[in-house]
Amino acid sequence: MDLGLKGKTAVIFGGTTGIGAAAALRFGKEGCRIAVCSRSEEKVESFRLRAEAEGLSEVLAESVDAMSYEETEAFADRVVKRFGRIDIWVNCAGGNRHGPLHTLSEENFRFIMDQNLTTVFFGIKAASKYMIPQKGGVIASISSLSSKVPVDYRVTYGAAKAGVNLLTVGAASELAPYGIRVNAVAPGIIDTVLSRKAIYDQTDYTMSMIPLHRAGTPEEIGDVIVCMCSDRFGYMTGAVVSVDGGKNTVEDSDLPWVSPWKEVN
Repeated sequence: MDLGLKGKTAVIFGGTTGIGAAAALRFGKEGCRIAVCSRSEEKVESFRLRAEAEGLSEVLAESVDAMSYEETEAFADRVVKRFGRIDIWVNCAGGNRHGPLHTLSEENFRFIMDQNLTTVFFGIKAASKYMIPQKGGVIASISSLSSKVPVDYRVTYGAAKAGVNLLTVGAASELAPYGIRVNAVAPGIIDTVLSRKAIYDQTDYTMSMIPLHRAGTPEEIGDVIVCMCSDRFGYMTGAVVSVDGGKNTVEDSDLPWVSPWKEVN
């Protein structure tokens, strides 16, 4: 299906690895001009090489501190100077520092909030600067299943992502008169650096809690992001879409695997 994205400019904010990189490369394959950033120059260069290997030529990749609005806005300015406009902005910056609430330091609490929530606010603000005058655009953010069902020792991360959900809904309403759609995707356990420890240290237990009995891939989330940013999804705004292999849809998702219905009876 032609998503009608050819010639559009897509910014993947924090998109040099994992889900962000997967989405960026898919946007590129759909014919978009793509702009990505990371604080790490090493990751930026690695993405440049990966994009080049994929045959993508209209790529802007830079080192940017997503937790600085000044740098975020300046990056948006450079994207417009290079490509003329911003049609799509995807907020992918994120990170975590695990620990019980009663021992979590103020420094780590603020880091988690800034990395996962403040960066989304900055992204929405920077994208709106250009999307409002042009009367159109799409903003998407990465939330998390833990925004709805918090995980012990990662509660602050879930709280930040719950904030992303509310920012998404609020921004969708406020920006609708300008023709701007705002949505989010809430992944479950995805095979990225952030989730890899849970996947490989507790494989049997972790997978038993997912009806599909496997982790998702960055590409599977990237495909959802690209689709929701296309005009094919033009009536979707203010949505937080779960992409989690069915996790937490039922009380005991492992039952069909260990006791099929014909054996239960």
